[in-house]
Amino acid sequence: MQRLLLFAILLLLSGSALAQTVFPVTGRVEDAADKSPLIGANVVLIQVPDSVRRGAAVDTEGNFSIADVPAGRYVLAVSFLGYQTTRRQVQLTPTNRALGTLTLQAGGITLKGVEVVGKTPAAVQKGDTAQYNANAFKTNPDADARDLVTKMPGITVQDGKVNAQGEQVQKILVDGKEFFGTDPDAAMKNIPAEIIDKIEVFDRQSEQSQFSGFNDGNTQKTINIVTKPQYRKGQFGRLSLGAGPERYQASVSVNSFNGDRRISLVAQSNNINMQNFASADLVGASGGGGRGGRGGGGGGNFLVPQSGGISTTNAVGLNYSDQWGKNTQVTGSYFFNQTNNRITSSTDRQYATQNQRYLENSFVNSRNINHRFNLRLEHKIDSANSILFIPRLSFQQNTGNSTLDGQTLVGDAPRGVVSTDYRSRLTGINSSNQLLYRHRFAKAGRTVSLDLNANYNSKDGNSNLYSLSDTTVLNQYATLNQRGWELNSGVSYTEPLSKKDLLQFNYNVAYTPNNSDKKTYDFAETDNAYSDINAGLSNVFTNTYLTQGVGASYRHQTETLQASAGITAQKADLDSDQKFPAGPGINRTFYNILPNAQLRYRFSREKNLRLNYNGRTSAPNISQLQEVVNNANPLQLTTGNPNLRQQYQHVLALRYSASKPEKSTSFFAGVFGTITDDYITNSTFVTPRDTVLSINGGEVALPLGGQLTRPVNLGQQYSVRAFSNYGLPLNFIKTNLNLNGSVGYSRTPGINNGVVNYSKSPNVGLGLTLSSNISTTLDFTVSTDGRLTYARNTTNVRLNTNYYVQNSSVRLSWTFGPGINFQTNVTHQYNQGLSAASQQYLLWNASLGKRILPGQRGEIKLYAFDILKQNQSIQNNITVAYNERVVTNNLQQYFMLMFTYNLRRGNVNMPTEGGREGRGNYRGGEGRPPGGGRPPGGGGGPSN
Repeated sequence: MQRLLLFAILLLLSGSALAQTVFPVTGRVEDAADKSPLIGANVVLIQVPDSVRRGAAVDTEGNFSIADVPAGRYVLAVSFLGYQTTRRQVQLTPTNRALGTLTLQAGGITLKGVEVVGKTPAAVQKGDTAQYNANAFKTNPDADARDLVTKMPGITVQDGKVNAQGEQVQKILVDGKEFFGTDPDAAMKNIPAEIIDKIEVFDRQSEQSQFSGFNDGNTQKTINIVTKPQYRKGQFGRLSLGAGPERYQASVSVNSFNGDRRISLVAQSNNINMQNFASADLVGASGGGGRGGRGGGGGGNFLVPQSGGISTTNAVGLNYSDQWGKNTQVTGSYFFNQTNNRITSSTDRQYATQNQRYLENSFVNSRNINHRFNLRLEHKIDSANSILFIPRLSFQQNTGNSTLDGQTLVGDAPRGVVSTDYRSRLTGINSSNQLLYRHRFAKAGRTVSLDLNANYNSKDGNSNLYSLSDTTVLNQYATLNQRGWELNSGVSYTEPLSKKDLLQFNYNVAYTPNNSDKKTYDFAETDNAYSDINAGLSNVFTNTYLTQGVGASYRHQTETLQASAGITAQKADLDSDQKFPAGPGINRTFYNILPNAQLRYRFSREKNLRLNYNGRTSAPNISQLQEVVNNANPLQLTTGNPNLRQQYQHVLALRYSASKPEKSTSFFAGVFGTITDDYITNSTFVTPRDTVLSINGGEVALPLGGQLTRPVNLGQQYSVRAFSNYGLPLNFIKTNLNLNGSVGYSRTPGINNGVVNYSKSPNVGLGLTLSSNISTTLDFTVSTDGRLTYARNTTNVRLNTNYYVQNSSVRLSWTFGPGINFQTNVTHQYNQGLSAASQQYLLWNASLGKRILPGQRGEIKLYAFDILKQNQSIQNNITVAYNERVVTNNLQQYFMLMFTYNLRRGNVNMPTEGGREGRGNYRGGEGRPPGGGRPPGGGGGPSN
């Protein structure tokens, strides 16, 4: 009995000792096919039966180690984006703690001894980055990156621009490298969806912030496209040709990837409004208030707006990236485009005063030529020193002519009529150069960096104006010469206080000189020439803006928390001098304290909260300062104001992200707010009678019912907006559901005929997207987005209104039979509120194609645009002085026969009937290639 008792005691003691023993568990995770390490894969041990979890991520060598694991029975779960999650039971002891090599396989294959328990998660949250698995979103084989990302939670398209997490995407990277510079449109439209492995969405910090670890608030919403490994060596591309009565299109996209060296060429020619370039190509050399009446600056009447209407485009672009040796990375791009644009528009504008309306019909014909060059060169001198050089250059020529018929009504009675013929010629150059030197000291965390920037811009042009009104005739010739520089530099030093605490000290200086020379000459009958200078419409003006700031910041960082706070003391000098007509100089000095704060808290691997706050100042530009009248529309005059002060702005952003990879759900919520003191807004004067204005030593006629707009500093402007998105799979119908909602409020001050008015615009929006995940042969997306806005004014109550805008679309792509492909897209737009009657239209596009040639590389299809002949372009604008509706001509019904050919060479795969890609090298074998393109929505042509 004693022996039995002693044995039981020893057994209990040994069991207790064993239970209290902890040890590391190690192993390795590889791809089952090529044995490459799956860096970042998740390895989790779930203890049985209490479900306590312990885990680790796979390192850069493919290994993992989970510390302090007690002995016992566990469920081992291994997951990685793009692969099937695997799970098995293991018994761990101090002598059985090495799990060996674990292999993962994509495609739903059951591994021997391992049970496949789930599909690849659609989204995961990795720190500040939302990562989406492209394989979880099925698209038709000819889809591009834009088609793919708009199926993903939190990513939408508004006004033709891609938005992620409620903010506009400003930069696209491909495998972490810039693609076509700062042009997200070119990248999204020229990357096929089939080559994409993952999509990463994050806020990219400035180069200086990435190095120092201190966020300076200069972030850009960025999408990084991670390509599939098999597409990183080989050639792929697409050729598309189409023609029909009065319409044509031709485009080519060729990509040659060989590891780090990547070359991409894109080119197109068409007259169906297809444009794969950014808006910078259209307005890069422009400025100011267009043809008048819509801005607060003078001197900008040389720009002929290029938006809407019908465009003929010829464009070519080249992108290059490579690794030069071990220490130098280079990316560069060149883009050229030539656009001819014709716009016919009608405007109905309701003013706040005197029951006044303004009606306008205009025609604009313009030609724009743009060259754009970008380069990024990063060189690692040694382990402690590196330099980064980023030059950018653009050159633009714009010529245009416009005719305008405008009429002012008070009640129903005409009070002013004007007809104008306006012609302009403009050349512009924009250049920026950044040089960043970075040094790391031997002590970890101690760094110094020097940032040098030199920017230059110029505008040169001339214009002719002939205008006939009830009381005056204008026949004028004007010239414009503007030059601007920006020279700034900064030095930053970081000093570690401990492993978790860091200090930063920084000094910045910026010098911005600008000059503008605008001269207007009246036609002299006696000389039969433009020889009489018009003092009221002429001005020579210079201004300089010098800022100096010194600051300090503190950062504390742990595994779950990163917090920083800082302050900068800034002195700014704004000096202006009017040379002609001679006027007194204006010199102002501003002293400001600019605080900043950032916080990031990780609740778990999949949940985090981020807070960013910055105080910043901005100076008025030279077009706002120069007191010269823009009379391109004699009923809608604008001028500048040399007495403007700088603005001070508070910017706050709060973001929360969460995902559940095992359920493929994701959630994002954000609150964004700004408060601007000394806000630069418009002061509008509407004359009740024929008036001669004395401006800057000259006289300008303003007929009855005419308007003069001038920028002024006025009080405080603020806005706040909240946005949220929730995405989840609906497995029972094999689709993904994305829900988004937003609420916003803004208050903007303005002056109308000397009376201060505050325009308040609360709004609410809801959206829904249902995208199929059935197969690559059947792809559909159903979406709707509605927004209700309440426009309220404190004094101009006549402008109070409610208006509602809803955009809905259905897109379907179906491949059946022997390579027959049917695609259709229906878009519905509904507008109500700014006019007496609601306005709506239905845009229906469709195509039917047949795949041909060996490997089904080619496709012939018939494409129909705007089958119902209802396409329209309607824009609603609300300002502190007026509400307006602008209707613009748009592309109308056409039919086109198209041919598409797909290039595939090297180690790239062709799409197959059963999935997004096949297997093995492709040099003309079987497979199902991309072809054609989905019919677009809203006013373009077929995709290539």
